[in-house]
Amino acid sequence: MEDRRSKRTKTYHPARILVDGSTIHHCTVHNFTDAGVCIELPFEAEQLPDEFEFSLDHFRTSYVCRAIWRDDYVAGVAFETPPPESPESRRAKLRIVRPSSAVRLDPTQSNMRPANT
Repeated sequence: MEDRRSKRTKTYHPARILVDGSTIHHCTVHNFTDAGVCIELPFEAEQLPDEFEFSLDHFRTSYVCRAIWRDDYVAGVAFETPPPESPESRRAKLRIVRPSSAVRLDPTQSNMRPANT
């Protein structure tokens, strides 16, 4: 019986990794935990750098990761602290429009100044 800190969930989910801030590689997640993932790569795992970014959702969210083991085309990856915000997550937040209830306009005034509340 295995003695692990986190329960592993088996899956077969496409994901992406970002290497050196410019090169995106597709990969497949075979299992994941709260602490990391096991990924299959389209290249030999020895070529995977020690640190890179990982995403399951086309980089709307991403995690800074480090490779903790490598074997042929498979690597074990530990999640480090996620970056403060990826450019994609900032862009996604900019698309959300929330009406402001703090300012009410008085339609009886011709210059449309905020009404006194």
